[in-house]
Amino acid sequence: MPQLSRHQIGATLLGALRQQGLGVRDLFEGRQEPVSWFFRCLAYDQSELDIMESGAIDALHAPSALLELTLDEVALAGAGIGPEGLASYLTGDRIPDVDELFPENSEASAGPIVAFHPDVMLGYLSADVAPPSLWLDRRTADAAGNERLARGLARMAQHTGGEANTVEVHIEGALDASEEGWADEAANVRPAGVSVHFSFEIPLAGANERELGRVFLAGARTAARAIEEMRRVFERTA
Repeated sequence: MPQLSRHQIGATLLGALRQQGLGVRDLFEGRQEPVSWFFRCLAYDQSELDIMESGAIDALHAPSALLELTLDEVALAGAGIGPEGLASYLTGDRIPDVDELFPENSEASAGPIVAFHPDVMLGYLSADVAPPSLWLDRRTADAAGNERLARGLARMAQHTGGEANTVEVHIEGALDASEEGWADEAANVRPAGVSVHFSFEIPLAGANERELGRVFLAGARTAARAIEEMRRVFERTA
């Protein structure tokens, strides 16, 4: 993968989102720690994003997906130069040289002695799909309604997250004070923070442009479906 830089990888992700009919805004990139680089964007259905940015409607409230791509830059460099390149950086009395680790006739023999560990990740792609805050502000503190919303989100996550490695539903509650104050045990709770989280793993072993495109397309497809399904969940549980 020597022809790919982290910025080209980010562009590949944006291309996958466009392919699934999602438009993006608020692009960020930076470092979370010395060897970890992230690329983050907020995605909407492209037709709704066009309306928001045209000014035809002052406030269009639509579900969105916050996507974050995190790359291990050490793994990215390793993918670029391969195990042989990494081995060339090592020396020592007990470390075999490159020719011993990767014999020229390795295909005819048992193969190279070392390879990338299958559990090492090049990075992760995560998508957090959430409703607009206005949808939550309009909901009342109703226990039965909260349960319907939770069940609907769980079914939506299960239906749309088949390609993800991890699927989670997050619901935060806000306590509405009763006439007797916050300490009243009868005070009701309404949903104040809702999101459905999908995570996709990108293994280092076998990483190439095609594999990255496959993961990004799966993430974009999942985000697009979840945005549409979340709209239906809130319509049915209003």
